Amino acid sequence: MSERRPASALRGVLRLWPQAASGAGLIGLWELDASLRHPTWLPTVESVASSWWQLVTSGAFRVATTSLETLGIGLVAVLAAGALVAGLLARFRLLDEALTPLLNAAMSTPVVALVPVFVMIWGFTDTTRVIAVVTFAFVPLVLQWIVALKSVPEHLTEMSHAFAGGRLALTRTIVLPAVAPLLLNGARIAVVQAIKGLITAEMIIGVVGVGKLIVTASETFDMAQLYAVVLTVVAVSVASYVVLSTLEHRSSRWADA
Repeated sequence: MSERRPASALRGVLRLWPQAASGAGLIGLWELDASLRHPTWLPTVESVASSWWQLVTSGAFRVATTSLETLGIGLVAVLAAGALVAGLLARFRLLDEALTPLLNAAMSTPVVALVPVFVMIWGFTDTTRVIAVVTFAFVPLVLQWIVALKSVPEHLTEMSHAFAGGRLALTRTIVLPAVAPLLLNGARIAVVQAIKGLITAEMIIGVVGVGKLIVTASETFDMAQLYAVVLTVVAVSVASYVVLSTLEHRSSRWADA
């Protein structure tokens, strides 16, 4: 058992080699272009790395604590509300027919345009940022979770009822294995959208969190610092994507078992 775990972890790392290769190739092209042409909008990789280290050592990234707290509160609200709404729409057909078309229509809404409205209602407060996180992430999560909850095989549900299976047993043995991959896929999409909503709100507010660092770098035309902050946000998004994708892959094997 102990030997299988390192082997499994190694296979998991090796599965990421295409992403690692494409990332390394992109960085190589970036450095080549920046070194040969010296465009004002593209600093060298070395200068970005130096700026990133300066932000770390100076304590400038401490503002990320506020951003992470807001992101956490927003995601908890999204997951709780999304589970409730998705469960109701998946269970009640009339409610599904009434609201799902509206949710699909909301997907085309330019949510970023609503952030100034949130500022007018709640001001430059944490509430505005939390509402932005919820607004960006809620609809994609609910739509994905509705699909997940509707995908439970009916014949398995009927078999569970035939053997007098209780609601808890039904949920544990049939519903969760069947819907876990889609639920995690919805969570993965929600996390990425939530990060986008948080950064957008902080940039518009301009006085708090990671958004403040981006606005400051933009206003001073400090391209190295701007790229350093943006790439840090991208790295956090990629890390969350990889973690949730790994869980989704494992849950898929659970569902197939």
